[in-house]
Amino acid sequence: MGQDYTITVKGPFDMKADRGSLEVSLAQTGASPNGAVLDEVFHGNTVYFRMPEEMNGDTGWRSASRDEAEVHALLRAPLNDPEFVLRQVSMAHSLTAAGEEKVNGVPARHYTGKLDHKPLALRMVKERREQVEEAMAMIGDELPATADVWVTEDGLITRVLLVCDLAGMKMSSTMNLTDAGKPVTVASPPDSAQAVPAASAGGALLG
Repeated sequence: MGQDYTITVKGPFDMKADRGSLEVSLAQTGASPNGAVLDEVFHGNTVYFRMPEEMNGDTGWRSASRDEAEVHALLRAPLNDPEFVLRQVSMAHSLTAAGEEKVNGVPARHYTGKLDHKPLALRMVKERREQVEEAMAMIGDELPATADVWVTEDGLITRVLLVCDLAGMKMSSTMNLTDAGKPVTVASPPDSAQAVPAASAGGALLG
């Protein structure tokens, strides 16, 4: 019997200025709600991150290059970058209208489409990409991956849903975008953060 895990990423983000403050948490179904937590600060092309509570006592900040970071798991964004999710959904094909509904408190048009190999393996580390490609080869051309997007009357994306059921392992990623255009308060970059190779910035909380 498999286990269900939920990764939650939330916080203010100014995409125009490329700045944001995110809190990432991991929880397992049926386990204590106090799972692992990660803090992130996006500042231009640098992402700063730290574990506020580390078993070894090391709670110092690290930093990595945003545009060089790689994906370590299917339907995860490198360093939890929200703009990466928008790039993935922009690569969906066979889009069709799926009606109108209220999402995040505003009317929105719902579109649904399919995802192929390219967006699913986008910027994925070599070892993991080979595993995914092997599973894809067993399935064939028609991949069990979909992309749904909800667009407001102003043409703004308010929700993205990506779903993939690959080799019996189902994954989904939902991103809600709210309060568009409102000012946000973002944390300042921490001082003296230790730089790490972008390719090594992975794990359950970092993507």
